Order: sequence, then structure tokens, then C-alpha cells
Amino acid sequence: MVDSSRRRDALLDAAVGLLLSRGYDKLTMVDVAEAADLSRTIVYRHFASKRELVDAVAKRALADYAVGWRKGLRDEPTPGTPASIYRAGFRLVARDPLLTAIATRDRDVFGRYLRDPDATMPGPAGPGFLGDFLDMQQQAGVVRQGVDLASVAVVLEALTAAIMRAIQDHQDRPDSPSPEALIDTVTEMIDRMLTPDDPDTEAAMALIDGLLDKKNTTT
Repeated sequence: MVDSSRRRDALLDAAVGLLLSRGYDKLTMVDVAEAADLSRTIVYRHFASKRELVDAVAKRALADYAVGWRKGLRDEPTPGTPASIYRAGFRLVARDPLLTAIATRDRDVFGRYLRDPDATMPGPAGPGFLGDFLDMQQQAGVVRQGVDLASVAVVLEALTAAIMRAIQDHQDRPDSPSPEALIDTVTEMIDRMLTPDDPDTEAAMALIDGLLDKKNTTT
């Protein structure tokens, strides 16, 4: 069982490297087997297709992200506020090329996978989800009263996409603002716009922990 788990991880590690260097469209199961120093038979024993392999790559990356994000959020000065949520998340994504590719749905990396109706990598949450979450945060006491949450959700969705692209572009344009500088600037704007003078961070973290625990029991 241990060997099987190690082999699976080795295949996923190999797939990540090949995805980032060649992209999904040029990726083959033979390439993955060779990169992991395993036989093609073992690859297909774990994954029936290239799409299933990339599904698993994305699932593992996002699971690791959730763990790291939760820990990073608790280390924030005001954990649970919208600014802290974005800062903890952006920092993780900025450090990991695969997470950046997932967040931006990078076509150079994922290619035809993005058009596969059976692919399971989740897409952007969308302003509807963000609006509902901001409403829950407002009730928890970490978002100002009197804010137009629906409009804020649309702005944050657009801002998130722009920051993700900027983080991605910085890899090719080192003279542009660093990801850390962008993250600090954007989260300071969010903080000034949304955070009340005395945010109830304990209630906000209880809300987030409850949502994450509920998600973990349904996946």
C-alpha cells in the first residue's frame, strides 16, 4: 500500500513538471512513466487517462493549497477579514507555478483539458459565491455595514483575475512590480474598503473553519 501511494505521488510529481514545461496537449502517459522512472502499465494502473491524471494533479494541488491557506490565514494579524483571506491566498499562489496556472486557467499549461466536459478542476467561484460569502462575513463582523456587497463581489472577482495575471506576467517581466508588492497594495485597498474598526476575527475564523470542515466531509 505504501509503495502504491509513493508511486502515485511520483507520477503526480512527474506530471506537474511536464505540464509546466510542455503543457497538457503535448503531455503523454509514456512521458510521465519515463519521468517517474516507472512502467506505462503502472501509470495506467493508477490513472485510466491523461485527463484523469491531470484531474488528480489539480485535486492534490488544491488540497495542499487549502491546508497552507488555512495555516497562513491564522498567522495573519487580523485573520478572517477579506484582506487577510486574499493576502494568505495570493502569497501561496505567487510561490507556486502550478497554482498560478490553475488560478489563471492557463491555456499554455492546460490546453484542451480546459474544454473537456469531464475535467474536474474547479473554475472561478464567481461573483455570486463571493457575494454570499461577503454577506456571511458581514454578519460575522469583519465587513463594514452599508457596503454594496454585490458590487464589491464583482470588483473583487475582476481584481483577483488581474492580480493572477500580473503574478504570471512577472515571471516573464522581472522589471514589473513584484508579486509581494502587488499583494500588499491590493490587500491594503481591500482592508481600507471593507474592514471595520473592530473586526470580530474570532467569529470570522469560526465561520471559515465551519465552511472548510463542511467541504471536507462532502469530498
